Amino acid sequence: MSSDRRQEWQQAYQAALLEVDPAKLGDRISHAYAVIQAYRDEAAKNNAAVDHEGLSDALSNLRVLRREAGLPANHTDQKDPDNPATDR
Repeated sequence: MSSDRRQEWQQAYQAALLEVDPAKLGDRISHAYAVIQAYRDEAAKNNAAVDHEGLSDALSNLRVLRREAGLPANHTDQKDPDNPATDR
């Protein structure tokens, strides 16, 4: 896995955590989920070593952020990053 891909998910995650505009927060969270999922998928495909604990922590924090912001937990256009087989 390239460090660019790792940096990409970390930047998207950080952008969601630091977003102060409620109108943009949902999009930031969705984007972070998508980037993290793509990173995990690519890592699995390439049998690459990844920081599973860091990814799990990021996903957990995004769920808390979404809940605390009062955003809906389910999006029909998104998969659950913790359970790729389940559409949300």
